Amino acid sequence: MRLIFIALLTATFHFSFSQSNRAHGVSYERNDDKSVTFTYNGETSGTTYVVLKFKQLTNSTAPNEIRTNVNGFSGILTTLYPTNSKEHISFSYSYRPIMGDINAKPNHNFKYVLPFKNGKEVMVRHLSFLGERMGGKKPKNWASFQFLVKPNDTVCAIRKGVVVNIIDGNAASNKAEYGYKNKSNSMLVEHDDGTIASYGVLKKNSFMVEVGDMVYPSTPLAIAGTYDKAENSQLRLSIFYLDKVVKDYNFDNRVKETYATRTNLYAYVNPMFVINSDGSGFQNLEKNQAYTSFYNEGLIQAEMTKREKKKYLKRKK
Repeated sequence: MRLIFIALLTATFHFSFSQSNRAHGVSYERNDDKSVTFTYNGETSGTTYVVLKFKQLTNSTAPNEIRTNVNGFSGILTTLYPTNSKEHISFSYSYRPIMGDINAKPNHNFKYVLPFKNGKEVMVRHLSFLGERMGGKKPKNWASFQFLVKPNDTVCAIRKGVVVNIIDGNAASNKAEYGYKNKSNSMLVEHDDGTIASYGVLKKNSFMVEVGDMVYPSTPLAIAGTYDKAENSQLRLSIFYLDKVVKDYNFDNRVKETYATRTNLYAYVNPMFVINSDGSGFQNLEKNQAYTSFYNEGLIQAEMTKREKKKYLKRKK
C-alpha cells in the first residue's frame, strides 16, 4: 500500500523572459508588479503539506523556507514581493509535498463502523510494522488491521470523508501464496479531523467511487481483494495522520538517517469501532477475534451537515 509520498524536486530560475512556468508540482508566475506567485498542483484531492525552500533569493525579504497546507488539487503557496520595485526577483528553490494536514486534530474516541455491510461477521488480525524487522521504530500509536473475508465481499466506508487517492490495476496472482505484497489496489479517504483511512488489498476494477467523492459510513467503496487465491480474500485497514514533528523537521537530514534513527512523519489512530446491535458500545479491536458489522441511521448521519442530511433523506425516498 502506498501510504505516503515525498518528493524532492529542485529548479533554478533567475530572470525569465516568459511570464509563467506551469508544471506539475510547484510552479510560479511573474506578475506585472514584479511580484512572483508560487502555486502547488498535486495529484490528490486531499490536503498536502508543502515545504518550499529558497536556496538563493535576491530582491525580496521573504523567509528562506515556507511551510503551508494546500487543500485540493491546487493552491497558492506564497507571493514574493520585490524590495526594489524596478527590478525582478531572482531565486532558486526546492520543494517537498507531504500528504496530510499539519493541523490535523485526530479524534481518538470517534465511533467508527466496521468496513462491511450490516450484519457481516469478520475475523480480525493485527498487523505488525514491517520497518521493525530492519531496525526501525514503530510510528506513534501504531495500529493496522487485516480483516479475513469471503471472495467478493463489499468494503464500505468507516466514517464520513473525501476519497483523495485510488490505486487500481494490480491483479492477484495464483502462482504463489503471499502474506504481503508491496503492490496492491488501495484507496485513501481523508476525514474532517485530518486523519486518513487506508483501505488496502482491493479487487482490480471493483471501485465504486472516484477521487473527490464524499463518502459516509456504510458507503460501498470496492470489493475486497487478495494477493493470490480467492479464498485468501482480505482487507487491510489503517488510520493515520501527519505528525506535528513535521513542522520542525529538517528534511535535509532525511538521507542521513538510518532505519534505526529515521523520524516517522505519520502517527496512527487505534480506532474505536461500534461492536453491538444498538450502536451504544464501542471498543478497540482485539486480535484474532470475530466481530459483526453494525450501523444505523444515527451512525450514518453522525457527521453530516444539515444540507447533506436533507440530500441523503431525499435520495432514500
